[in-house]
This record gives sequence, C-alpha cells and structure tokens, in this order.
Amino acid sequence: MRLPQSRLAVLVSLPRNETALAQAASDAGADGLKVHTNVRHRASGTDFGPLDAEREALRGILALGVPTGLVVGAAGSVSIAEMAAAREMGFDYFDVYAADAPAGYVEACGPVTPMVALGPGDGPSQARAMVRRGCGALELSTLEPDRYGTPLSLATLARLEAVASAVDVPVVVPSQHALVPDDLASLRDAGAAAVLLGAVVTGADTAEFGARIEPYVAAAR
Repeated sequence: MRLPQSRLAVLVSLPRNETALAQAASDAGADGLKVHTNVRHRASGTDFGPLDAEREALRGILALGVPTGLVVGAAGSVSIAEMAAAREMGFDYFDVYAADAPAGYVEACGPVTPMVALGPGDGPSQARAMVRRGCGALELSTLEPDRYGTPLSLATLARLEAVASAVDVPVVVPSQHALVPDDLASLRDAGAAAVLLGAVVTGADTAEFGARIEPYVAAAR
C-alpha cells in the first residue's frame, strides 16, 4: 500500500465510480483513492455493481495513475474469481469488512495489499490477529451507521491509539465522524497513517468535490 512516510496521507473514497470525481480528488492533492464493487454504500447511498459492470469506469480511474484501492464487496457478495480478475487491473490494495471477508481473502489478494475494515467493536486483539493472518493494512471503522456524522470523539482517538500501537501495519481512519481539517493532527498523533475522506465530509457533487477535499490536504501537510 503506497502511502507517504513523513505525514498523514489523505485518501478519498469516491461516492461513485466516476473519472471526473477521481480527477477532482487528484487535482485537490489526494494521495490515493478508493472505489467499490458489489456493495451498497451506506454513506453515499450508491449501489455498486459487480466487476464486469464497473470495469470500464474503474479502468478510467486507474488510468489517472493515482494509487487506488478496491472494496471487493460486502457480506455474501465477495467473489474470489472477481478478485483474481481485478488483480490484473493495477489496484494498490483490496478492502472489505473483516466480518464479510471469506476465509481465503488474503490468499486471493495475491500481490495486492490485503486490507480489512475492523468493525466498531473490534480492538487491539482483533487487529493483531488480522495482521498475523496476513492483512497488510487496517481500516478502523469508528461508528455504527446511526451515529455517522457526529463529531470526532475522545473514545475514537483512544481506540485508534490502542489499535495503532498494537500492530505494525498502516491504520486508516474513514470519515464516518464529521471530521474537520483540524481533526487530522489528532488522528496523526493517535497513530493513524491515513484519513479516508468519504461522503460524510466530501458530499457527492462533482462541482464541489475537489474544493471540499483541499482543506484536508492542506491540514495534512
């Protein structure tokens, strides 16, 4: 997983698999992107289809040359066969909730970095076990969906610190909280390697997308 070593990285989860959104994020200075297949995305309300349906859009995004990860599905929709096909497309990492990942997920990633998202109740022991099983990065889901959009909490920072100090792989924090740029220093100090900006803070309007990302990029640098 390609991340800057000297500062907090700013990654952007696209609300739709659209090249225009990816270009706006890249122009705003994002260090990487995340796209989706086989899932209904809670925060954006978008239904993402299987790889065959999303392939052309994903190729356009990958052609921008920005490191890009792929969410490979949700519970019951992760296809090992699709992952094998997606490996050849040039993704930087694959991602899925740990609870939704099939037993062969890590092996199916091959040379692509396997990342899993810990659930809101998972802590250091689960994080260590995932790393022992071969996961090369962790996404720290911070909130149950009914609490999306609430301010960053002390409890989340404490949990982040506990998880990040327990493992030696990058820990990525998604913007399930309504993060503001000033929060990035606290996330970095608690051990985050990257913040993943999603629809809660970026919205889904192509015209405003880059402008909403720029303040976070500035804060990270």
